[in-house]
Amino acid sequence: MALKTESELTFERYLDAQNIGWTRVPTSTQKQPDYRIDHNSGTCQFEVKEFDDPAVAPSGGFSPCPPIKAKIRAAAKQFKQHRSDCCTLVLWSSNFHRSVQPQVVLSAAFGEYVRQTISPLGAEPNRYHYSGRAELRPDCNTTFSAIAILAPYELNHLWLEAWRKLDSRRQHGEEITTFDHFNLLQDLSPEGHASYSYRGTIRIVVIENPYARIAFPLDLFAGPFDQRWRMQSGWFRLAFIGSELERLKNDGVPFIYL
Repeated sequence: MALKTESELTFERYLDAQNIGWTRVPTSTQKQPDYRIDHNSGTCQFEVKEFDDPAVAPSGGFSPCPPIKAKIRAAAKQFKQHRSDCCTLVLWSSNFHRSVQPQVVLSAAFGEYVRQTISPLGAEPNRYHYSGRAELRPDCNTTFSAIAILAPYELNHLWLEAWRKLDSRRQHGEEITTFDHFNLLQDLSPEGHASYSYRGTIRIVVIENPYARIAFPLDLFAGPFDQRWRMQSGWFRLAFIGSELERLKNDGVPFIYL
Protein backbone atom coordinates (compact mmCIF):
# COMPACT_ATOMS: atom_id res chain seq x y z
CA MET A 1 0.00 0.00 0.00
CA ALA A 2 1.34 3.42 -0.98
CA LEU A 3 2.16 5.85 1.80
CA LYS A 4 -0.49 8.48 2.37
CA THR A 5 0.30 12.05 1.42
CA GLU A 6 0.19 15.00 3.78
CA SER A 7 -3.09 16.12 2.20
CA GLU A 8 -4.70 12.70 2.63
CA LEU A 9 -3.65 12.44 6.27
CA THR A 10 -4.95 15.95 6.93
CA PHE A 11 -8.27 15.22 5.21
CA GLU A 12 -8.73 12.07 7.28
CA ARG A 13 -7.90 14.03 10.43
CA TYR A 14 -10.57 16.59 9.57
CA LEU A 15 -13.20 13.92 8.83
CA ASP A 16 -12.46 12.08 12.08
CA ALA A 17 -12.65 15.31 14.08
CA GLN A 18 -16.11 15.97 12.59
CA ASN A 19 -17.21 12.36 13.21
CA ILE A 20 -17.81 11.87 9.49
CA GLY A 21 -17.60 8.25 8.40
CA TRP A 22 -15.41 7.72 5.34
CA THR A 23 -14.04 4.99 3.11
CA ARG A 24 -10.73 4.97 1.30
CA VAL A 25 -11.38 3.97 -2.30
CA PRO A 26 -9.16 1.03 -3.34
CA THR A 27 -6.81 1.64 -6.24
CA SER A 28 -7.73 -0.01 -9.53
CA THR A 29 -6.80 -0.03 -13.18
CA GLN A 30 -9.39 2.71 -13.77
CA LYS A 31 -8.93 6.21 -12.42
CA GLN A 32 -10.88 6.61 -9.18
CA PRO A 33 -11.35 9.31 -6.54
CA ASP A 34 -9.52 8.90 -3.23
CA TYR A 35 -12.39 8.83 -0.72
CA ARG A 36 -16.10 8.07 -0.48
CA ILE A 37 -18.62 9.29 2.07
CA ASP A 38 -22.01 7.63 2.18
CA HIS A 39 -24.28 10.57 2.94
CA ASN A 40 -28.04 10.31 3.44
CA SER A 41 -28.51 12.27 0.20
CA GLY A 42 -26.33 9.86 -1.77
CA THR A 43 -22.73 8.86 -2.39
CA CYS A 44 -20.11 11.63 -2.20
CA GLN A 45 -16.75 11.15 -3.93
CA PHE A 46 -13.60 13.13 -3.06
CA GLU A 47 -10.35 13.56 -4.95
CA VAL A 48 -7.62 15.04 -2.73
CA LYS A 49 -4.85 17.05 -4.38
CA GLU A 50 -1.82 18.81 -2.94
CA PHE A 51 0.79 21.00 -4.57
CA ASP A 52 4.44 20.10 -5.08
CA ASP A 53 7.18 22.69 -4.91
CA PRO A 54 7.57 24.40 -8.29
CA ALA A 55 10.61 23.27 -10.27
CA VAL A 56 11.70 26.91 -10.39
CA ALA A 57 10.52 29.29 -7.68
CA PRO A 58 8.46 32.11 -9.26
CA SER A 59 9.86 35.60 -9.00
CA GLY A 60 8.21 38.93 -9.57
CA GLY A 61 4.54 38.86 -10.52
CA PHE A 62 2.96 35.50 -11.34
CA SER A 63 -0.52 34.04 -11.47
CA PRO A 64 -1.40 31.43 -8.83
CA CYS A 65 -4.30 30.13 -10.96
CA PRO A 66 -2.65 27.76 -13.52
CA PRO A 67 -1.60 25.11 -10.94
CA ILE A 68 -5.16 25.05 -9.57
CA LYS A 69 -6.62 24.74 -13.06
CA ALA A 70 -4.31 21.78 -13.66
CA LYS A 71 -5.67 20.09 -10.51
CA ILE A 72 -9.25 20.65 -11.71
CA ARG A 73 -8.47 19.04 -15.05
CA ALA A 74 -6.74 16.09 -13.39
CA ALA A 75 -9.63 15.55 -10.97
CA ALA A 76 -12.12 15.55 -13.85
CA LYS A 77 -10.54 12.28 -15.03
CA GLN A 78 -10.99 10.73 -11.58
CA PHE A 79 -14.69 11.65 -11.57
CA LYS A 80 -15.44 10.43 -15.11
CA GLN A 81 -17.07 7.19 -13.91
CA HIS A 82 -19.06 8.87 -11.12
CA ARG A 83 -21.39 11.28 -12.89
CA SER A 84 -24.34 10.15 -10.78
CA ASP A 85 -22.49 10.94 -7.52
CA CYS A 86 -21.66 14.16 -5.69
CA CYS A 87 -18.02 14.79 -6.68
CA THR A 88 -15.69 17.22 -4.92
CA LEU A 89 -12.08 18.22 -5.47
CA VAL A 90 -10.24 18.81 -2.18
CA LEU A 91 -7.22 21.14 -2.35
CA TRP A 92 -4.42 21.36 0.22
CA SER A 93 -1.29 23.49 0.05
CA SER A 94 1.54 24.00 2.49
CA ASN A 95 3.59 25.60 -0.29
CA PHE A 96 4.34 29.33 -0.16
CA HIS A 97 4.08 29.63 -3.96
CA ARG A 98 0.76 27.77 -4.25
CA SER A 99 -2.07 29.81 -2.76
CA VAL A 100 -5.46 28.20 -2.14
CA GLN A 101 -7.14 31.30 -0.74
CA PRO A 102 -10.86 31.24 -1.66
CA GLN A 103 -10.63 34.22 -4.03
CA VAL A 104 -7.75 32.54 -5.88
CA VAL A 105 -9.55 29.21 -6.22
CA LEU A 106 -12.69 31.03 -7.33
CA SER A 107 -10.75 32.80 -10.07
CA ALA A 108 -9.08 29.59 -11.23
CA ALA A 109 -12.46 27.84 -11.43
CA PHE A 110 -14.79 30.57 -12.68
CA GLY A 111 -12.75 33.12 -14.66
CA GLU A 112 -9.61 35.21 -14.48
CA TYR A 113 -11.40 38.56 -14.70
CA VAL A 114 -12.91 39.71 -11.42
CA ARG A 115 -15.06 42.50 -10.05
CA GLN A 116 -15.35 42.73 -6.30
CA THR A 117 -16.81 44.78 -3.52
CA ILE A 118 -14.28 46.11 -1.04
CA SER A 119 -14.97 46.08 2.69
CA PRO A 120 -13.07 48.64 4.83
CA LEU A 121 -10.08 46.87 6.40
CA GLY A 122 -11.71 43.53 5.64
CA ALA A 123 -14.44 43.99 8.25
CA GLU A 124 -16.99 42.13 6.12
CA PRO A 125 -16.54 39.54 3.34
CA ASN A 126 -16.14 40.82 -0.19
CA ARG A 127 -18.34 39.62 -3.03
CA TYR A 128 -16.80 38.45 -6.31
CA HIS A 129 -18.03 38.34 -9.90
CA TYR A 130 -15.89 36.39 -12.39
CA SER A 131 -15.76 36.37 -16.17
CA GLY A 132 -13.50 34.97 -18.88
CA ARG A 133 -12.77 31.36 -19.69
CA ALA A 134 -13.72 29.14 -16.75
CA GLU A 135 -12.89 25.56 -15.81
CA LEU A 136 -16.33 25.10 -14.22
CA ARG A 137 -19.19 26.31 -16.40
CA PRO A 138 -22.63 25.15 -17.63
CA ASP A 139 -21.15 23.11 -20.48
CA CYS A 140 -18.05 21.76 -18.73
CA ASN A 141 -17.20 19.86 -15.54
CA THR A 142 -20.77 19.83 -14.20
CA THR A 143 -19.82 16.60 -12.37
CA PHE A 144 -17.95 18.80 -9.87
CA SER A 145 -20.39 19.55 -7.06
CA ALA A 146 -17.83 21.72 -5.26
CA ILE A 147 -14.20 22.51 -4.65
CA ALA A 148 -13.22 22.15 -0.99
CA ILE A 149 -10.21 24.01 0.40
CA LEU A 150 -8.58 22.09 3.25
CA ALA A 151 -6.59 24.52 5.39
CA PRO A 152 -5.31 25.29 8.90
CA TYR A 153 -7.06 27.92 10.98
CA GLU A 154 -5.67 30.01 13.81
CA LEU A 155 -6.40 33.44 15.24
CA ASN A 156 -3.42 35.77 15.56
CA HIS A 157 -4.17 38.12 18.46
CA LEU A 158 -1.41 40.57 17.53
CA TRP A 159 -2.95 41.09 14.09
CA LEU A 160 -6.39 41.40 15.65
CA GLU A 161 -5.23 44.07 18.10
CA ALA A 162 -3.60 46.00 15.25
CA TRP A 163 -6.78 45.79 13.18
CA ARG A 164 -8.90 47.14 16.02
CA LYS A 165 -6.60 50.10 16.58
CA LEU A 166 -6.49 50.91 12.86
CA ASP A 167 -10.25 50.56 12.51
CA SER A 168 -10.73 52.99 15.38
CA ARG A 169 -8.48 55.50 13.61
CA ARG A 170 -10.38 54.95 10.34
CA GLN A 171 -13.73 55.58 12.04
CA HIS A 172 -12.33 58.90 13.29
CA GLY A 173 -11.69 59.94 9.69
CA GLU A 174 -8.01 58.97 9.33
CA GLU A 175 -6.91 57.46 6.03
CA ILE A 176 -5.22 54.10 6.64
CA THR A 177 -2.48 52.65 4.42
CA THR A 178 -0.76 49.26 4.26
CA PHE A 179 2.33 50.82 5.83
CA ASP A 180 0.24 51.86 8.86
CA HIS A 181 -0.59 48.21 9.46
CA PHE A 182 3.04 47.06 9.35
CA ASN A 183 4.24 50.01 11.46
CA LEU A 184 1.62 49.34 14.11
CA LEU A 185 2.52 45.65 14.28
CA GLN A 186 6.12 46.67 14.90
CA ASP A 187 5.06 49.10 17.64
CA LEU A 188 2.85 46.52 19.34
CA SER A 189 5.45 43.78 19.27
CA PRO A 190 9.00 44.91 18.36
CA GLU A 191 10.19 41.30 18.58
CA GLY A 192 7.41 40.06 16.31
CA HIS A 193 5.88 37.85 18.99
CA ALA A 194 2.18 37.01 18.91
CA SER A 195 -0.25 34.80 20.76
CA TYR A 196 -2.64 32.48 18.95
CA SER A 197 -5.91 30.69 19.51
CA TYR A 198 -7.00 27.46 17.80
CA ARG A 199 -3.53 26.43 16.63
CA GLY A 200 -3.67 22.98 15.06
CA THR A 201 -7.27 23.42 13.89
CA ILE A 202 -8.10 22.14 10.40
CA ARG A 203 -11.11 23.44 8.53
CA ILE A 204 -12.74 23.26 5.11
CA VAL A 205 -13.95 26.10 2.93
CA VAL A 206 -16.52 24.79 0.44
CA ILE A 207 -16.93 26.57 -2.89
CA GLU A 208 -20.15 25.35 -4.47
CA ASN A 209 -20.33 24.83 -8.22
CA PRO A 210 -23.50 26.65 -9.35
CA TYR A 211 -23.54 24.53 -12.53
CA ALA A 212 -23.27 21.17 -10.74
CA ARG A 213 -25.39 18.26 -11.83
CA ILE A 214 -25.68 17.26 -8.16
CA ALA A 215 -25.54 19.86 -5.39
CA PHE A 216 -23.12 19.51 -2.49
CA PRO A 217 -25.03 18.56 0.71
CA LEU A 218 -25.84 21.52 2.94
CA ASP A 219 -25.03 19.65 6.16
CA LEU A 220 -21.67 18.23 5.05
CA PHE A 221 -18.49 20.10 6.07
CA ALA A 222 -20.42 22.40 8.36
CA GLY A 223 -18.02 22.30 11.31
CA PRO A 224 -17.41 25.13 13.81
CA PHE A 225 -14.59 26.69 11.73
CA ASP A 226 -15.85 25.90 8.23
CA GLN A 227 -17.02 28.31 5.54
CA ARG A 228 -19.16 27.96 2.44
CA TRP A 229 -19.22 30.20 -0.65
CA ARG A 230 -22.12 30.26 -3.10
CA MET A 231 -23.09 32.14 -6.26
CA GLN A 232 -26.16 34.33 -5.76
CA SER A 233 -27.40 36.71 -8.47
CA GLY A 234 -24.14 36.31 -10.35
CA TRP A 235 -21.90 37.09 -7.34
CA PHE A 236 -19.96 34.63 -5.23
CA ARG A 237 -20.48 35.47 -1.60
CA LEU A 238 -20.04 33.93 1.83
CA ALA A 239 -23.15 31.83 2.54
CA PHE A 240 -22.19 30.06 5.78
CA ILE A 241 -19.73 30.22 8.66
CA GLY A 242 -19.44 27.64 11.43
CA SER A 243 -20.62 28.13 14.99
CA GLU A 244 -17.23 29.13 16.44
CA LEU A 245 -16.60 31.62 13.63
CA GLU A 246 -20.08 33.03 14.25
CA ARG A 247 -19.21 33.47 17.92
CA LEU A 248 -15.96 35.26 17.03
CA LYS A 249 -17.83 37.49 14.58
CA ASN A 250 -20.33 38.43 17.32
CA ASP A 251 -17.35 39.25 19.54
CA GLY A 252 -16.16 41.78 16.97
CA VAL A 253 -13.54 39.75 15.09
CA PRO A 254 -13.47 41.05 11.47
CA PHE A 255 -14.03 38.74 8.55
CA ILE A 256 -10.38 38.77 7.43
CA TYR A 257 -9.56 36.76 10.57
CA LEU A 258 -12.44 34.32 10.16
